[in-house]
Amino acid sequence: MADVQIPETNKIILKVSDKASTEHGMFNWLQERGVAIVQAGSTAKAMELLERYQYLFDAVITNLRRIEPGSKIKNNNAGIELTQQIRRFNQKIPIFIYTLNIDHAIRVSAKDSGVTVITTNPIELQDALKKYGV
Repeated sequence: MADVQIPETNKIILKVSDKASTEHGMFNWLQERGVAIVQAGSTAKAMELLERYQYLFDAVITNLRRIEPGSKIKNNNAGIELTQQIRRFNQKIPIFIYTLNIDHAIRVSAKDSGVTVITTNPIELQDALKKYGV
């Protein structure tokens, strides 16, 4: 695996999404604040990066649902499963799930897994990121 190239910054976010181009406004906002964003397209890639660069990332932003490599169907709990995996070795890193829609059961499952914030609202996500120092 090639080393991750990180621009000069004081904050680094790991973005986990199977669609690299989604939420341009949100991620432009972060970049304008001087936050570097490292993209992982799958749970496996995110875990590889987190395990290798454990103390590099200040937070993780993941989508809830994504198609993982080798699958043709969308995993509706990918963000929750990623959170569970991260929490096995890192209890402190803030994890934010940003999704288009959530119901009460998903919200409860996400909180039980250790997610910091799950939201459908970009302003709420921005406020949460600020609250956690990003």
